[in-house]
Amino acid sequence: MLTLIRRELYDHISYLILALLVSFIIIGMMILLVLWDMPEASFALATFVAVGLLGVFCIFGAAQMYGDRANRVSSLLATLAVTRSRILAARVIAGAIVVLLSFLPVAIVALALLHALVPPLSFYWRMILEVGATAVLLGFACYCAGLSIGWTSNKVLLVVTLLLLYVLIVPLFLVKGFGIEAIVILLLLVAAMLLRTWKSYTTASL
Repeated sequence: MLTLIRRELYDHISYLILALLVSFIIIGMMILLVLWDMPEASFALATFVAVGLLGVFCIFGAAQMYGDRANRVSSLLATLAVTRSRILAARVIAGAIVVLLSFLPVAIVALALLHALVPPLSFYWRMILEVGATAVLLGFACYCAGLSIGWTSNKVLLVVTLLLLYVLIVPLFLVKGFGIEAIVILLLLVAAMLLRTWKSYTTASL
């Protein structure tokens, strides 16, 4: 399993680098605007740029599945007595790692800025946990959206469906905000999309 996860990360290292690059752009904006005494604008602008990061996750998931089908990766791995469920599990874990690694530096810097600007942090722990969980789940949901529709040979259908799912998922945090309701909805979305991906992937001919 570890070998499969490493392979997924290595084969798609460009997406990890791009996600981290966007993360550090967000961090730079937050720090600069706070230094310019514009903390509210800092977090608002960082949130706006984070929408681009969600797009990276969406494309990453689609690229994993589309690249598998186009290059017959699963067919090759099947000759090594690796089950499709294990291949998909490794793929999803690799995606989760990319999402977490992308959000971690942003979360650390955001907490440091909050600690400096509005202490004590203990007063905001519930809000911080809800916002953090919602953000990570939103990123993972976008990744799962890409994963669920990436198993296709039709590039036009792939792009159109990807855009539609992205447009539907991202506004969730604008409508519901960062909280328990959004977390529950995102968990249900993630479960539904992973189930669809597993069914279509494990039953398709290689």
